[in-house]
Amino acid sequence: MHQVVMRATRAIIHVAHYVALSYDKVSTIDNRSWLSIHFYVMQNWVKIPILISLDRVVVGSRSDNLIEVIMGALMISGGLP
Repeated sequence: MHQVVMRATRAIIHVAHYVALSYDKVSTIDNRSWLSIHFYVMQNWVKIPILISLDRVVVGSRSDNLIEVIMGALMISGGLP
C-alpha cells in the first residue's frame, strides 16, 4: 500500500508545472522536534497538499541537520533527483 501511495505521489509531482515546498517544525518539552514536510501542487486551480515526510529530529534542529533531513525526504519520498 505504501509503495502505491509513493508512486502516485511521485507521478503527481513529476507532472506539476510548479511545486511549493513547506515544512513545519514543532518542538517538544525535551528539546526534540517533529518535522513535517509537504509539497503543494495546483490541479484545476485547486491547491493540493501532499505530505512527504513526518520525522522526529532527535539529534538537533540546527540548520545543517534540518537541511539534511529535508533533502533526504525530497530525494527518497518526493522522488526528486
